[in-house]
Amino acid sequence: MLHESHLSFFRQLLGDAYVLTSPNDLEAYGRDWTRVHTPNPSVAVLPASTADVAAIVKYCNRENLAIVPSGGRTGLAAGAVATNGEVVLSLTRMSKIESVDTIGMTMRVEAGVTTQQAQEAAKEVGLFFPLDLAAKGSCHIGGNIATNAGGVKFIRFGGMREQVLGLEVVLPDGEILDLNSGLRKNNTGYDLRQLFIGSEGTLGIVTRATIRLTAPPRNVQVSVMAVREFADIPKILGVCNRASVQLTAFEFFTREAHEIVLQHALGARSPFAEMSPFYVLLEAEEGPNGAQVMEPLLEEIFGDELITDAVIASSSAQAKELWGLRENITESIAKHGHVRKNDISLAINQLTDFIADLEPIVHAAPKDMQLVIFGHLGDGNLHINYVGPKTQDFAAFQTRARVVELQIFELLGRYKGSISAEHGIGLLKTKDLHFSRSPAEIELMRKIKGLLDPKGLFNPGKIFPG
Repeated sequence: MLHESHLSFFRQLLGDAYVLTSPNDLEAYGRDWTRVHTPNPSVAVLPASTADVAAIVKYCNRENLAIVPSGGRTGLAAGAVATNGEVVLSLTRMSKIESVDTIGMTMRVEAGVTTQQAQEAAKEVGLFFPLDLAAKGSCHIGGNIATNAGGVKFIRFGGMREQVLGLEVVLPDGEILDLNSGLRKNNTGYDLRQLFIGSEGTLGIVTRATIRLTAPPRNVQVSVMAVREFADIPKILGVCNRASVQLTAFEFFTREAHEIVLQHALGARSPFAEMSPFYVLLEAEEGPNGAQVMEPLLEEIFGDELITDAVIASSSAQAKELWGLRENITESIAKHGHVRKNDISLAINQLTDFIADLEPIVHAAPKDMQLVIFGHLGDGNLHINYVGPKTQDFAAFQTRARVVELQIFELLGRYKGSISAEHGIGLLKTKDLHFSRSPAEIELMRKIKGLLDPKGLFNPGKIFPG
């Protein structure tokens, strides 16, 4: 339990302005985008340096105060939610881009730098930071590391794990672990960075990172295609691969997702006269010497009768408009009704069979519940959204959606898929971890958690079932 003496310590260390206790502040810092669990932190503290973080952690360890690390709070698995009087430790003030190395193609940043800030700093020196998320203006690099964020460019550049060259981490006892050499090659025992990437703040708090930059993609070309059957979508990907086209994105969405965007996204319009059951958004780099790749690629895809129609963006404005059909789905379904989200992945060669097995579950779902599906199909990632009318009680809707969700997770388990491709486990999916992880894996992860955080004070209740 938090006492006045604890608040006094935090205020003396950080200053009154950075120790937040008002109901509005606690509400804001205690939740993320899931909006499922009721936030209930005791205090939110905003350190300005790694030394501040270490001092807070040491004090909390001594006083047995649980800590919830906090970044941009854009997560969708309740990984940054404080529900039981925890201390929220926000990295918001630690937002400096410390260096950009144009020769080594790296950037050194504090954990509170947003993804968009990193992208813009790279662009200023003619380089490219490839992680790209809908929440890029809000999500922090530290949070991206903690959740191993994916994004729409995963097919070309990988997720956050592939971008991390070095880390600085504060451990649960307050020790500062310097893994931030930034070396590209270092074969000297265990790669401890990997422990913390995707660990959701349960093992340590990332305070600083060295991230990888790349050369900017050559001018990209964007196309949206209309597809009759889901089974044709992986075949389209196969055509792209055999044509040696450098894809930077391969996204898909259903007719239901498209109709909801057209209803709720300002200025959205369909590129085709008739609606189609499925759509593919394809982005590819131009060929050497500026060669066009999209038209010959579409000719081959049309020749294989895999699509019924297609449009190629003729300008950057039209490319943005086409991307909006995909990027506006999440915001549009939130306007459309109550939403429960799944974020799953499978081996790409299993997607067609999985979708076929999914059909009976979809048809048996409550008639007033839409299953809206879209995702990064190029890396096997599907987003399944259960959408119900807002006239329903929210809690009742969640209960009904959970019944359908469990059927899908059971099916997913038979395919050895993942219940969380990129959002993490957080509080939301702790009871479902067994669908994707064996008892031996879960026990080993618990042992690692117990070794680094024997008191269980870092992000308690996340990942592991109680």
